[in-house]
Amino acid sequence: MMTLRLLAASSTFLISSLAFAQAAAPVAPVAPATPPAGSGAPANDAPVDLDSAPIDEAQMAAMFPKSPMNAESFDASATTPEAIAKGSALLESIATAYRTAPAFSDTVSWSVKIPGGEQKDSMTLKFGAGQDMQIKAGTSELTCVGGKVYFADEGVMDKFVEVPLNGTLANTLKTEFEGIDFPCPHLTLRGAEAGTAIQAFSFGGGSFERVAGYQEKGGVSQVLLAGGDSDLMICADPRTRLLSAMTLVMSPPGAPAGIRFTVNFTMDPKVTPTMEVPIAFTAGERKAVDSLAQMAPTRPESIAIGSEAPGFSLQDLSGKTFSLADMRGKVVVVDFWATWCGPCRKGLPLVNDFAKWVEESKQPVVVLGINVWERGDNMVEKSKEYWTKQGFVFPTLLDHEGNVVKLYGFSGIPAVVVIGTDGKVVTVHEGFDPKLTDVLKEEVVKALGTKG
Repeated sequence: MMTLRLLAASSTFLISSLAFAQAAAPVAPVAPATPPAGSGAPANDAPVDLDSAPIDEAQMAAMFPKSPMNAESFDASATTPEAIAKGSALLESIATAYRTAPAFSDTVSWSVKIPGGEQKDSMTLKFGAGQDMQIKAGTSELTCVGGKVYFADEGVMDKFVEVPLNGTLANTLKTEFEGIDFPCPHLTLRGAEAGTAIQAFSFGGGSFERVAGYQEKGGVSQVLLAGGDSDLMICADPRTRLLSAMTLVMSPPGAPAGIRFTVNFTMDPKVTPTMEVPIAFTAGERKAVDSLAQMAPTRPESIAIGSEAPGFSLQDLSGKTFSLADMRGKVVVVDFWATWCGPCRKGLPLVNDFAKWVEESKQPVVVLGINVWERGDNMVEKSKEYWTKQGFVFPTLLDHEGNVVKLYGFSGIPAVVVIGTDGKVVTVHEGFDPKLTDVLKEEVVKALGTKG
């Protein structure tokens, strides 16, 4: 599942200093230095802590070329007191448009260039009467309807959060869902009071104190917001006063001096008299909890470390049957996954790298995927198409009804279990871990009592 920590990190969409540090960090561990033979100096066997390692500012500057500020595209005539007054008035008109629209939907997409490529993502939003809203981002869904707020994630099959609405959805996020921040002003604009519209644009670590400019370009109204080492250009349709794009130039807290990067947002708002499909939340068989902490998965007692791993007999994509009992005497590594699970798709390549190491080192280890909780029609074909396209070197078994994953007690995925040669559980991993490949190697070597 998308863990709550990952959700919070991803919802700032590489704008926060945490995301900046993650993007700038080395992609491989740095080996500890070894002194020359006969030097008399003791070997440094202490592992390197990459999280606290110093950052070379010159290297950071080369990796992140400094983006130009939005202000550079506003000439003197666009920053006069008269222009700023027009910008302030437009900002309030934008808030009024979002506050008074009977119903509307939007798709917010964003992109930011980072070393090695470009990060892209999107989310969909629906707004009904008053504070009735629904936001879908990744595998998560936030719904506000009937005076209650619900948070659910596709990877958590048995729980969802339910809390009473605290005035507005934006306010409820602050009081009940600390760390979850959506990169859009829509939630705050929907309930913004007169004179407070600028506060709706403080998200993802950016905070803007004043309107700094206004201009018309290409039939689009542009408002410049300034705040410290960051600025934001808001683009709106001059007729509807709805947002069409935003450009955020950000210098994240904690980043080396002079580092700035740009995040580009696009919107596609559609206003309607009513919602074609009313906003609703369906609990199904899931149980309500009243906090994010309670929604986080807990290790199931049925697979406690040292307990006998539940047996299973499942077929792979070719119809071959794999039975856990037949693998006794080998270490078995099982990864529960689904095609719709984003964190699963991120984690599977790491398991694949581990499986390649198993083949190359000829370890007595069996690596298996188990495809669970798959959705829609033609589930076997869907699983086979995905698995074949990825070219994974280890087989995946099919447990679409969830019988085996239920035996193992998991309520969310991804989940990885290491089973020892005696059939007992060695370790359990829940959620996405970027270091999973190396972690599994260490665990398997220990379980086998070898040197790898």
